[in-house]
Amino acid sequence: MFYQLNRRRKAKEDAEKPFWISYSDLMTACMTLFLVVMAVEIVSLEKQYGTQEAKVRNELIQTCYEELNAEAKKSFPIVNLEYAKSESVSIDLGAIVNFVKRDFRISSEGVDFLRTYVPSVVHSLKSPACSKYIRRIIVEGYTDTDGNYLPNLSLSQRRSAEVVCSLSNEIKSSIQMSSEDLNSIRDLFLVGGFSFNSYKPSKAENRRVVLKLEFWQLNEKEKFNSTVKYKVDISNKDFGKCPQY
Repeated sequence: MFYQLNRRRKAKEDAEKPFWISYSDLMTACMTLFLVVMAVEIVSLEKQYGTQEAKVRNELIQTCYEELNAEAKKSFPIVNLEYAKSESVSIDLGAIVNFVKRDFRISSEGVDFLRTYVPSVVHSLKSPACSKYIRRIIVEGYTDTDGNYLPNLSLSQRRSAEVVCSLSNEIKSSIQMSSEDLNSIRDLFLVGGFSFNSYKPSKAENRRVVLKLEFWQLNEKEKFNSTVKYKVDISNKDFGKCPQY
């Protein structure tokens, strides 16, 4: 009789085991499925959030361009703005800042124009639409197709530098620049030369300077600030003047 009871108990235990194993497997499967669904949902939300942020960024830069263009048409009709969608705004300063052949100097009329127009650009960049993503302004100098590459590259760089040099308050001009504007120019402007790599219909038009406004990509500014360990503080540096003045 004892043997029969043991057999019945063992049979009962054996009958229950598959149930508990299946239940455990089911819970594991449910948990795995839950984690997969949550992971997919998180990725989907991140993608939607990133897409929305990108849309807002593009709209802000578009508005920034429209503000700059409206101000140019109103007060500085000689300049021409071109917009590379969501990436940059190029400002051709017009014939008043075109250069004489093989020369880098700017006429007095051109200097007065720059000392009026550049502060206008700097002020516009402080608007909510522009300030969030503006990264820098590259002053791009160009030459015509005469001459060789390296001499023209040097000449185009000197032309770019001359634009910034003409903004100093240590040169003779009836138009004074504010300290705030000069500090903004010091922080934002970079100088570059592009030789004869860009063509216009005439040689005179090629001897020009363009202001290229570049914008931060999405989350790029935060990543840059978090990875740069040593930042150079130039807030105490005077604007100064270029040697030839």
